[in-house]
Amino acid sequence: MTLPTTDDAQLRTSDTEQEMWDLAEGGNPAEARRAYPSGWLWLTGEESVRSLLAALLDADTEARYGVDDLASRSDLAETEVEEAIDALISLGVLVADEGAYRVNDCAIVYHAAAELSAAVEATGAPDDESGFEYLARLESVRLMLDALLEVDPDRSLAQEDIHRLSGVSRKRVWHHVEKLVDLAVVEESGDEYVVGAASPVVRWVQSLDAAVVGATLAPSHP
Repeated sequence: MTLPTTDDAQLRTSDTEQEMWDLAEGGNPAEARRAYPSGWLWLTGEESVRSLLAALLDADTEARYGVDDLASRSDLAETEVEEAIDALISLGVLVADEGAYRVNDCAIVYHAAAELSAAVEATGAPDDESGFEYLARLESVRLMLDALLEVDPDRSLAQEDIHRLSGVSRKRVWHHVEKLVDLAVVEESGDEYVVGAASPVVRWVQSLDAAVVGATLAPSHP
């Protein structure tokens, strides 16, 4: 994996968004979102990419890391790390440096991911897990967040609406929506929910999503 375009997935942009909605109308919205992932979904959907990025958020940006070092930091196999390295280089997060790699802390994707992680941790994420990993670990939560990013902040949503927009099962929406309430991603409004537009978590997910798309459309990294 290098850029967010593969044989079975096409990065969602303004040019491809309607194709996603057309596919969703004829089938499962979750499958449509996977086929046309947003920047947020593409970055977080692959466990190796997600785990390596999470492990790099507190890395020494002056240090150089070999594949074995990165595998140790992320608890991934070296083969998984090698695949994830390609993806993170394409986004400017990692830079190849004389047979090793260093973190590019000037990369917009890296900055947005670090700020998102800090925003989640400020709400009380578990001490043994980064805020980024806590938010992005479960696919149901990733898909729900993806759907909520598109919702007008003035619109009230029932759990049924979140199910319909995201493709996440009703049971999983019911199970995970409280996590999003705790993170201020959504706010309760009677029996419904509204997107917490002022929430730092929402703002940084939006920023990260835009950063991934921007880095892909105009890849220019040191």
